[in-house]
Amino acid sequence: MNDCNTRENCQDIRTQLRELYTRLANEPDADFGWGKGKENSRLLGYAEAWLNELPDCVWESAAAVGNPFSLGAVHSGETVIDLGCGAGADVCVAALLVGDQGKVFGFDCTPAMVAKAARNATASHLPQLAVQVAELTALPLSDACADLVISNGAINLAANKNSVAEEIFRILKPGGRLQIADMVRDLSATESVCGAEAASWADCVSGTLSPEVFLDTLRNAGFIDAELVGFTAYRTSPATIGGLFRAAKAD
Repeated sequence: MNDCNTRENCQDIRTQLRELYTRLANEPDADFGWGKGKENSRLLGYAEAWLNELPDCVWESAAAVGNPFSLGAVHSGETVIDLGCGAGADVCVAALLVGDQGKVFGFDCTPAMVAKAARNATASHLPQLAVQVAELTALPLSDACADLVISNGAINLAANKNSVAEEIFRILKPGGRLQIADMVRDLSATESVCGAEAASWADCVSGTLSPEVFLDTLRNAGFIDAELVGFTAYRTSPATIGGLFRAAKAD
């Protein structure tokens, strides 16, 4: 399944997401059944320099499923967009990498997460970073404005993944890059997604795609060089696993 199939289902997905991720923003020490926080980011290969330079508050609500920065360099002065920015760990890292001459914008559908990301940006002294509540299918950005789009565990949560891919393609400059960590179906698992425990959409289970369907979604939106780079050790159920993807927009 790529998209939700009724308006009612889509609305239920939005409600699930906002309830769960509002709780993650407000209760970062609670047990959600999946990895989060600074140690999870360390296990996924985030650089010690980032983990040490950014305040602990930046990492406490981070639920990274992989490391999008492992998929390619981020250059000084670039404009980076983070889709599903959550509490802001990845936008803060991106802001460190683009420097004072760059710009970073983060978007998330959960107001509590965006508010926390804004506080984390202030605590990290990163004025080149801005965050905003928005749906990933309707970003308040002009065409061809971004050098790089990143996302971490968010596209599987979207009710309309085809529209998200098309929106990413719209905002990328010619030659722009896409670097994604996301949950996908583990085709080697003996248990299906439908049979997985707690198989809710908000827990990054029911909305996952197979790796090949994920790649097809990117290709159908117009991306070139779409590839699955590898898998991470992150799981949200026995039938799902973190995947690392990258693609580009032709010059």
